[in-house]
Amino acid sequence: MRVFNVPPSAPFLHTVISALVDGRLVAGFDARANPERLADATLYLPTRRAGRMAREVFLDVLQTDAVVLPRIVALGSVDEDELEFSDDGQLGGSEASLLPPKLDDLTRRLTLARLVAAWARRQPASLVVGSPASTLALAGDLARLMDDMVTRGVGWDALDGIVPDDLDVYWQHTLAFLKIAKENWPAHLAQIDRIEPAARRDLLIAMEANRLKTSQKGPVIAAGSTGSMPATATFLHAIAQLPQGAVVLPGLDTDLDNAAWESIGGTVAAGDLLATPAAWSHPQFALHGLLARFGIKRSDVEQLTAPAPHGREVLMSEAMRPATSSEKWYTQLSDKTITQRIVSAAGNLTLIEAPNPEMEALAIATAMREARERNLTAALVTPDRALARRVMASLGRWNLAFDDSGGDSLMDTPAGIFARLAAQTVADELAPPTLLALLKHPLFRLGRAQGAFTKIIDDLELALMRGPRPAAGSEGLKHDFVRFRDELAKLNRKELSAIHRSEPRAQLDDAALDGVQILIASLASAFKPLEDLRPGKPHDLTDFAARHYETLKILTTDDRGVCLAFEGPDGGALSKAFDDLFQAVGMSDDNGKPSSSGLILTLGDYPEVFQTTFGDRIVRRPQSVASLRIYGPLEARLTECDRVILGGLVEGVWPPAPRVDPWLSRPMRHQLGLDLPERRIGLSAHDFAQLLGTKEVILSRAAKVGGAPAVASRFLHRMEAVAGKDLWPRIRERGDVYVRYANELDRPDRVTPVARPEPKPEVALRPLSMSVTEIEHWLRDPYTIYAKRILKLIPLDPVDMPLTAADRGSAIHETLGEFTARFPSGLPDNVAHTLRDIGKIHFAPLMDRPEARALWWPRFLRIADWFAGWEQERRYAIVRVDAETSGKLTIPVEDGRVFTLSARADRIEHRNDRTYALLDYKTGNPPSGKQVYLGLSPQLTLEAAILRSGGFRDIPAGESVSELVYVKLSGNNPAGDERVLDLRVNRSDPVQLPDDAADDALRELTALVQRYRTKSQPYGSVVLTMWTNRYGTYDDLARIKEWSASGTGGGDE
Repeated sequence: MRVFNVPPSAPFLHTVISALVDGRLVAGFDARANPERLADATLYLPTRRAGRMAREVFLDVLQTDAVVLPRIVALGSVDEDELEFSDDGQLGGSEASLLPPKLDDLTRRLTLARLVAAWARRQPASLVVGSPASTLALAGDLARLMDDMVTRGVGWDALDGIVPDDLDVYWQHTLAFLKIAKENWPAHLAQIDRIEPAARRDLLIAMEANRLKTSQKGPVIAAGSTGSMPATATFLHAIAQLPQGAVVLPGLDTDLDNAAWESIGGTVAAGDLLATPAAWSHPQFALHGLLARFGIKRSDVEQLTAPAPHGREVLMSEAMRPATSSEKWYTQLSDKTITQRIVSAAGNLTLIEAPNPEMEALAIATAMREARERNLTAALVTPDRALARRVMASLGRWNLAFDDSGGDSLMDTPAGIFARLAAQTVADELAPPTLLALLKHPLFRLGRAQGAFTKIIDDLELALMRGPRPAAGSEGLKHDFVRFRDELAKLNRKELSAIHRSEPRAQLDDAALDGVQILIASLASAFKPLEDLRPGKPHDLTDFAARHYETLKILTTDDRGVCLAFEGPDGGALSKAFDDLFQAVGMSDDNGKPSSSGLILTLGDYPEVFQTTFGDRIVRRPQSVASLRIYGPLEARLTECDRVILGGLVEGVWPPAPRVDPWLSRPMRHQLGLDLPERRIGLSAHDFAQLLGTKEVILSRAAKVGGAPAVASRFLHRMEAVAGKDLWPRIRERGDVYVRYANELDRPDRVTPVARPEPKPEVALRPLSMSVTEIEHWLRDPYTIYAKRILKLIPLDPVDMPLTAADRGSAIHETLGEFTARFPSGLPDNVAHTLRDIGKIHFAPLMDRPEARALWWPRFLRIADWFAGWEQERRYAIVRVDAETSGKLTIPVEDGRVFTLSARADRIEHRNDRTYALLDYKTGNPPSGKQVYLGLSPQLTLEAAILRSGGFRDIPAGESVSELVYVKLSGNNPAGDERVLDLRVNRSDPVQLPDDAADDALRELTALVQRYRTKSQPYGSVVLTMWTNRYGTYDDLARIKEWSASGTGGGDE
């Protein structure tokens, strides 16, 4: 029996192929002198990528440009724990054609989903969530369990040995279901003449082993496999027993002491009791089991080559030592020979500890760029695709070519994202965020050339997407657009309109509106197939998929008739996903449409089900020749390069978190003889140990992931413990260099704190008219006036903006204003009833929103009741009330010009004592009397100044104001509150009369106006620090957070 080993520090493929060519693997087979003899040999490798690399290695080893290659066969396409033996005719010989076809994975999941759905409906809601997406996910987990059972040779009958009474109630339910599946699933497979994929794989392996025994004449080599599956281990055993067969193991640990080695497989005490559990998470667990199956010891395995001088075999052997023998670290690490080998191994070992994943990616990219500059090959190996994408983006800043073999999930590719957005848009009834994301996606065409809809989409966004959400669906969008166009026409005719002239959307012309109307009509046509399936009504998955497919074709077909959603590698994968679904269910004989899948769902469920169905599909990038490579741990097996960077070394990523089985608990899996979840950790540990054999290795991790502290990988903790407190800091220091490089990449030569903006526009550009509310902004934050009135920057409403307090306040103000205008000098018999009737009119546009119906309208009813009582009491001292009255006054400035102050008073009361009261309604918190007295909130005092100057209609100049009142209308308890302003700072101070306050406010305003009529007066940002923490519309433009944090803001003016 020929079993060999290649240590991790030796180049695996070069070592194996050199040994094969030189006749060291199979005695008498010398292909170096007779290269044509290679045609008689067969070489089994773990992956197709390894097979492709082996072809290049043969040329390199034989130092020739052409050679007759042996038969190279990939044992598995991806991973040994999910191995799919090549089903392309390379295995099993002619007998393979007699096997039944394997059951397609999607067909199996859909069939199992029907069974799971029927079972879930009978379970308590507290135990099983029966959404269609979760049902499909459970079906996938069940299919994986079936594969595990086949792989480990566990029959369905083994379930009978599990005692339900010993289990929790949930596991009792799952066990009962599995026993039902046990009785029905084999019969179903026989009925459709199909076989489980794992079962067919094992049969192919057995047939291939039998073929090798009976008809193979040349050498047979199996290299790089750990034999982690029983069928693979049996196959390797058969090869090892062939007269010209040989098995080459990857990275067998020959440095671990025998006692620790034996503990990896667990020990059994007297009475068949398990004394020491097996070390499933150990990197040598699979190889330990393989040698046990072979019936040989480690000493029987021949070393093909010695470890390299930089070899880290001892370091990894000790770092991965089984927990049951870790007490031997004390003696092992005291051995000078071992210590010296560990120190030597750490020479080219580096650890990058970055503060976050972004910095980690930049540090890795810097290390890869350094390798490129030194003409070295470098590879990033990480299970974290997010980290890989960040590194790719960082490499892009230097235009460095790289080969990424990891691929992306179909749902993360442009075609997959667009398909998800299309489904989500219809499910969300054309909600603005998802609709705009769809319309602005690069694949969106709708029969036009690229960019043809750009301006029209912007116009649609301005007209309907910003502000409150339009009505649901295509019909709602059409209805709201017609209403918007009508209101805009009223505005242009100078009629009363719901649109204000200052709104940006009021500037849209007829040509822009015509384009938006065409776009909305085209979208309605594209979405019609899916929208015809009524929301909330159940339909089959294939009904949704077929209509989804049609919608995607309409949305992405360009002016040349090319359907972009199904072009390119990702588009091809998306098209194949739909084809596989339709093929899995078959086509109906009646109408030629896809048959039923049996998975019933609603339109709201479909986007999640679509993602669950096809989310596991990977789109690979075309392979390229580059010195920089990015691999996943599986793709990196047996690869060779000068520098390896192992990224994302945090718990839950490397090693991965154990997979949770929803069908069998851990004790149940152990009782059945299935693999425990820790087995994946062992496979991950073996990959890690193998990659650590590269001459130059850089380890990296982020201190925080997702904003939360991340736990460093257990592999790093173990290596730190073995390396010791003297050696490990040096390894970390070498990594700090790359972190510093990354920090310096975007660091400017000099950091100058930004100063508070103080623009000084020309006097001619400065406004000569303002409202009293703008005066408050002018006092607090002059920069707001500069941005709004001089730069003329109009803020846009947020997309899909919820109703705000301003909407509620406007409805209340309009209601009270109309009531007061109707009844200026007398009240109706039932004030509250009249208010409610008027309120219904002004709240009507808001009542289609649930928050208005549930919160705002009940609050208004309470306000109406309170206002009725308050109004009746107040009218005793009032002759007449003016509502929503406009007024103005002028202030002379230079060159005979004037500054105009305008106001619109909520309420002016003509009192019996021939004085006037000014009232302002506030749905929020009104300012205090102290703030008004100090001139910080001069709205009412300036309105009083306008009144005293004769600026309001029918009120002569020189009249007196006796009261300034804020009326707070919250709708809480109490619903309203009258607050007569007490104009003073301290209680001991005399109260200032409203007339005097008005005169003071006018004097201060006159001085303010005169001050800003000079070129030297700047429009500073937030000149009153008491308002620094409030958020204003133009704060980002003024960069308040920067200059206020740097302490360059200065004090109050």
